[in-house]
Amino acid sequence: MPIYEYQCLECEFKFELLRPLSRSGEDADCPHCRECSPRVLSTFASFSVTEGGVAAPLGGNSCGGCASTSCGTCAV
Repeated sequence: MPIYEYQCLECEFKFELLRPLSRSGEDADCPHCRECSPRVLSTFASFSVTEGGVAAPLGGNSCGGCASTSCGTCAV
C-alpha cells in the first residue's frame, strides 16, 4: 500500500497515511484538528554511498550542474 502525504489547511500539520491506490485522490482528516486535508506532492531524494564513503544521488549524474558523473569535475 502506498504512503501519501497530506497537509492540513487549518493547522498546517503535515502527516502521512498508508492508503490503497483506490483512495489516492481522497482528502484525509487531520489527526490534530480533524479538518479535511488535501494530499500534497511528495518530495524525496535517494542517495547511495560510494566506495570512498561519499553520498551520491542514485540514478545518474552526481550533480545537476553539468553532464559529468564526478563533482570533482565541476567543483560543486
